[in-house]
Amino acid sequence: MTDDGLYGDRLAKLFPMIQSPNSGIVKSLQRGKFAAVRMAYSGPVHDPTLPSPPDEAFALCLRLRHQRAESWIDGRHARKGAQKDETSVYDLRCETVVRFQDPFDFLYLYLPHNALSELAAELGVGHIQYDIASGTNIFDPVVAHLGACLLPALEKPHEANELFVGHVAMALNAHFLREYSSSRPETRAQRSGLAPWQLRTAKELMRANLDGALPLARIASECGLSAAHFARAFRVSTGTPPHRWLMDQRIEQSKCLLVDSTLSLTEIAIKCGFSDQSHFTRAFSSAVGATPGRWRLSRKGQPQF
Repeated sequence: MTDDGLYGDRLAKLFPMIQSPNSGIVKSLQRGKFAAVRMAYSGPVHDPTLPSPPDEAFALCLRLRHQRAESWIDGRHARKGAQKDETSVYDLRCETVVRFQDPFDFLYLYLPHNALSELAAELGVGHIQYDIASGTNIFDPVVAHLGACLLPALEKPHEANELFVGHVAMALNAHFLREYSSSRPETRAQRSGLAPWQLRTAKELMRANLDGALPLARIASECGLSAAHFARAFRVSTGTPPHRWLMDQRIEQSKCLLVDSTLSLTEIAIKCGFSDQSHFTRAFSSAVGATPGRWRLSRKGQPQF
């Protein structure tokens, strides 16, 4: 395996299949906050990637060949495209796991939120709201073209022209802002939260659907709002985005079941909307600081079922 660049090194650690020598290629370019990584692997595929750590950034994954895969976003299964020149967009604030079904070759483009916000401020577009859901698959010829422009530089990353890479990075950020976000001047109305009845309705719907299967757009519609407006107003009202609030509710419900029931950890995981016990354990440990089993023992003083 060849590995160039700090970001490429961090990203490669999430892919167990390419950790052995000569099993894959990882080449990375970085300029400021932008990074581009080409990842290719031609061996057998079995294990999924490790969960992505939370990050205030977007990842654009441009496929350079046909490759089948499936993904999970915050534990929920999401369709993943397979076509060459198709791009999958991931909001890295969400935990993402991918299981490849074919050898892969793709370009990973890293766009931090703060870099996008700084560019928006320079362009004078005011407040920005992202209008694309994590896991969305798109055919975007501009992303495909700009990505292709970086491939020759990735062959010899230490010889890449810094000015050229910077221009491509700025073009990608500007295109992403134009196509996948909306901008409005900051106003008092925009900073307001949900009305009491809207907040009550949203919380009731989300608690009744802990698995997250009810689309955000449906919840927003019940509140008489667009999905983007709802997500923004919900965060103002609760101090946390909808997906994070829902995760907190899953954790609280699991605590009640751990103390008041004899259900197994797997049964509790399913009842609380987690994809499996492994996802439940990761999320619970991150939030509480102890695994569900140890937390249960500390509260009940009984052997773990």
